[in-house]
Amino acid sequence: MRVTLCGLAAVVMLAASTAHAQAAEKVSDLLVWVPGQSNLALFVDVDAIRKSDIAKKQKWGTGKDPTSGLDSLPPGITRLVIAAQFDPGSGVSWEVLVAELRKPITDADLLKGTGGTLDNVGGKNAILTKKKQFVANLGPGVVGAYQPANRQGAGRWLRGADGKVSPQLSSYLKQAGATVVGNTPVLLALDTTDMFDPALVKAALAKTSTLKGKDAVIGPIADLFGQMHGLTLSIHVTDKLTGDIQLDFGAAADPLKDVAKPLLLELLDRLGMHCEEMNKWTAAIRGKSITFGGPLTQDGARDILSPFLRPFLGEVDQTEPGPATEQTKAQVSLKYYQAVHKKMSEVRKTSNPTFAKLASMFNAAARHIDDLPILNVDDELLDWGQSIATTFRSMAIVAQTAGGMMTLADANKAMVQVSSPNYYTGSVGGYGNGYYGGYGWGYNYAVPSGTTSTTTISNYGQVSNLQFMTKEKEADYRRNTWKAMDTATADVRRKMVKKYNIEF
Repeated sequence: MRVTLCGLAAVVMLAASTAHAQAAEKVSDLLVWVPGQSNLALFVDVDAIRKSDIAKKQKWGTGKDPTSGLDSLPPGITRLVIAAQFDPGSGVSWEVLVAELRKPITDADLLKGTGGTLDNVGGKNAILTKKKQFVANLGPGVVGAYQPANRQGAGRWLRGADGKVSPQLSSYLKQAGATVVGNTPVLLALDTTDMFDPALVKAALAKTSTLKGKDAVIGPIADLFGQMHGLTLSIHVTDKLTGDIQLDFGAAADPLKDVAKPLLLELLDRLGMHCEEMNKWTAAIRGKSITFGGPLTQDGARDILSPFLRPFLGEVDQTEPGPATEQTKAQVSLKYYQAVHKKMSEVRKTSNPTFAKLASMFNAAARHIDDLPILNVDDELLDWGQSIATTFRSMAIVAQTAGGMMTLADANKAMVQVSSPNYYTGSVGGYGNGYYGGYGWGYNYAVPSGTTSTTTISNYGQVSNLQFMTKEKEADYRRNTWKAMDTATADVRRKMVKKYNIEF
């Protein structure tokens, strides 16, 4: 089951309480609260980031924008670990967040701040939030959250969260977490032991453009990935940002020496994780490891970390929420509108994205909107925001479909015929144009119908023409959908200005 991080605002709400918490010396100290089954973890030393030159110069963390990157981390958190169980085929099955707070909070604070319901899960007090996650105090100044709201899963985690590192916890994650020090306050680690079947990897590598015509090296590279221990992504923060990815194997990485950079770029692109600055990164073989790194922009870091650093961390309102007066409703509604509008602008300005990047970007934008705080927000504005999120998801489906058609056509260049799926269209809530037209309220979508059509391909020119038409059709759909979203945005803005008599 694929889940997302959303609505865990309780982790950082109401950090202004009484006694000061005893701080963990290192981010990795928070691993004592992490489930032993975790194979993925993000470590963030928030205090170290705030002390960096770039953070001071650009005044990171001083604004009130929802969390979307390193520059908007909430002031109530000092250190953070997000752990999960990840499978490359099915994605994330559950996630646990552990946050060290600047000041401790009580269960009453959590209950009031989230508006949730109190329960006893795994022998501990836990609050089920309105967005269906369990949150609980784990220790003085340390709060944890579990999602999805699987009560049995949360109970197993809370019973095992006894302040001691689980003997089952991956040694790779423990070793990686220990390197989060000094100018390296951010690290993402994935334990890949026994994760990849060399036979499946070999088949996948044979389809890459990097290894096309290089059959002799595909086998050794596939075997190497079968012995892969893990990978890390480190972000170094000084007066600038730099990043590096390291892949660690159980054997010498020499089979990759001539193809490391182009292969990594291609794989990152297919995953929708490619940033433009990565084209200038350098790759190096170091014994049983490969490193790939270079300069990183704030936008690039935001894209990479978007599955983790999202608005659920942003509600660090250190004052108690007031009554739902018209003034309060106007203020929080304005903040919500501005957050959605900003995300729309960020997505729109992305230049020359691939279909994989588009799909990843649209899905991330939808999750971002889903995660925004909604307490006291105007209902009509919430409907608009939900429709924008739904439309972004439809745009992701179309981009992914177009990318699949491009890949299918490219793979069949030398064939007489190429099979491509037929599509049926339909409509759901949102704004936009279907892949084949249909302007108006709601968006139309195109998904495989289960049947296929056959296009005769006699040479590469015809394949290129088919790919060109696919690109143009997707781009046309995207342009018209943006127009519909703009119309809906302008309409809801006018209504909000009239209703609350403030400028939206």
